[in-house]
Amino acid sequence: MTDDEQLIAYCGLYCKFCPAFISGKCDGCRSNSAKSAVVYKACQVKPCCVEHGFFTCADCTIYASTKECKKYNPLLLKIASWVESSDRSKAIEMIKTKGRAEFAAFMKDKHWVCFKTKDSFFNKKYGKKVNEK
Repeated sequence: MTDDEQLIAYCGLYCKFCPAFISGKCDGCRSNSAKSAVVYKACQVKPCCVEHGFFTCADCTIYASTKECKKYNPLLLKIASWVESSDRSKAIEMIKTKGRAEFAAFMKDKHWVCFKTKDSFFNKKYGKKVNEK
C-alpha cells in the first residue's frame, strides 16, 4: 500500500490536499493522534469502518450503497455536499470500481480533497474551476 493510499479517509475524502492536513492541524483520520480528523470529530464513519475492518466504506458489506447508510449521510454533510458540489459517495464508487491506488492518483492529479461533481458557488465566485489545480 502506498503512502498516497494511506491518505484516503474512511469516507472517501483525500487528506493530502485538506487545508487542516497541509497546515499540520490535522494528522488525517487514519492517525491515532489527538490531531486525527480534527475537523470531523463527530464522524461516525471511522468508528464503523474500524469496528468492521473496512479500509473505506467501499469495502462495506452491510449496505449495497452509501446512500443507504445513516452514518455516512448525516444531514449537515448532505447540506455541505450540496453547497460545495461535492459527492463523497462518487469517491467510494470510484474506489470500488478502480481501486484505491487509481483513486489516490486521480485525487492527487486533481488536487482535490473531495470528489467534485461540478463547479460550486464558491469556486465560481473566486474564479477557480473544477478542472484547475
